[in-house]
Amino acid sequence: MLALLLAAALLAGCTDAGDGEPARQAPAVAEGLTELGQGLPQRIRSAREIRVGSDISYAPVEFYDAFAPDVLDRPVGEPEPQVRGIDPDLATELGRKLGVRFSFVNTAFDELIPSLQDGKFDVIISSMTATPERARTISFLEYFQAGTSILVAKGNPERIRAMGDLCGATVTLQAGTIHEELVAAQQPDCGTRPIKARPLESGTQVVLEVKFGRADAALADFPVAAYNAKVSGQGRDFRVVGEQIDPGPYGIGVRKDDADLQAVLQEALRAVIEDGSYDRVLTKWNVTDGALKTAKVTGAP
Repeated sequence: MLALLLAAALLAGCTDAGDGEPARQAPAVAEGLTELGQGLPQRIRSAREIRVGSDISYAPVEFYDAFAPDVLDRPVGEPEPQVRGIDPDLATELGRKLGVRFSFVNTAFDELIPSLQDGKFDVIISSMTATPERARTISFLEYFQAGTSILVAKGNPERIRAMGDLCGATVTLQAGTIHEELVAAQQPDCGTRPIKARPLESGTQVVLEVKFGRADAALADFPVAAYNAKVSGQGRDFRVVGEQIDPGPYGIGVRKDDADLQAVLQEALRAVIEDGSYDRVLTKWNVTDGALKTAKVTGAP
């Protein structure tokens, strides 16, 4: 995603975040609804489509392929980029089990739950941790697990190793995420040197601020931090420090009054896990350590 972070940020302008229009996603739809897909709500059976709210700026979990190193030199006039990553690949596998298409709608992270409740899309699949607070508002189908990591510039000039070392530092994070809660929990221990937190709209910008020296560190989910440390500047830009902090489950968010949709998705996820396609997706993205195969529902109505 971020082998050339500045170029990636400029390319982001060609995809209008939050415009409500589905991002281009390669179709992976059976000829008709499967037997399992027949249990979907009528609106989805008719459309043969599940609309997904997602903040598509979080490689390798969800991102536009224009951010990938192999397409940064895309000629002008080429087709708009497709959505890539762990979440889109898992959605494709779920779609095969149901006979429907999953269309991703790019939405700012802190707008995802309100937009889901307003009916702008059917589900959320966006690296969203299924926290107890969120589960009071919507339900989640757990499908992956990740903790928070601290990402710093290569060489770690501020010698940051843990949350306590962020006191007095400028730290970027994505608005509306659990990273805000981690900072708030740390602040009382910082005394007169509070963390100077800078919540930002885009996961890409969170990392760019560290690259260009405008922040001392960034908080990001482990897969995102590890991916950027590996690919940006061919591994010369960043370093992940310390252990994962408070690992928790990612969940597919569903409205509490959409119990039928959640039940069908749960069966589809179980089928994807059972037939091995779940493992293949995680292996492809080198995130097998985050496997979570319980298909557990939290915050059920």
